[in-house]
Amino acid sequence: NEEVLMVSRIAACFLLAMYIQLLFFQLYTHSYLVEEDDDDEEPEMSFWAALGGLVFVTILVSIFSEYLVSSIDGFTESSGISKTFVGLIILPVVGNAVEHITAVTVAMKNKMDLSMGVAVGSSSQVSLFVVPFIVIYGWAKDIDMTLNFPHFEIMLYILSVIIVTNCVMNGKSNWLEGSLLISTYLMIAVGFWYEKVREFR
Repeated sequence: NEEVLMVSRIAACFLLAMYIQLLFFQLYTHSYLVEEDDDDEEPEMSFWAALGGLVFVTILVSIFSEYLVSSIDGFTESSGISKTFVGLIILPVVGNAVEHITAVTVAMKNKMDLSMGVAVGSSSQVSLFVVPFIVIYGWAKDIDMTLNFPHFEIMLYILSVIIVTNCVMNGKSNWLEGSLLISTYLMIAVGFWYEKVREFR
């Protein structure tokens, strides 16, 4: 309804403002809190080469993403897998594979701060930037998009935040915490395998 739509749009504006403040905090006012210790490794490519590669890869990803999204309907119909499971489990795993590899690689080098920054930073970016940006973009295009997620997803989101916070608050990690995180993710995947998101009209 109109009330939910307006609350979602206002909340999206606040979330975007929070994301901008987070960037300002990390990059300007308190950058020393998130800086990594300098090492002796020399960069393997120049700034402009890295920037050019980033732009090129971004263009390729945007092109392939169009084909990926357009094939979801056919895939779900032929495989019998729900769109909920594809959108919330399969696509994030495939789409963030590079980030996962990076997080594991730097963790193996005993750079846990950087590893957690990659893992948690990606989730924060989706929550504080991507989702509210989509709501505001829909507002600009006169498309009704809200933050009124199903209760099951909200409960899982809150549970995930609590578990991750408890795991990272002491700045240390061990195999048991890793096992708990993986087990939690698998339980969430099982839940989404059977959960069906209702159709909004």
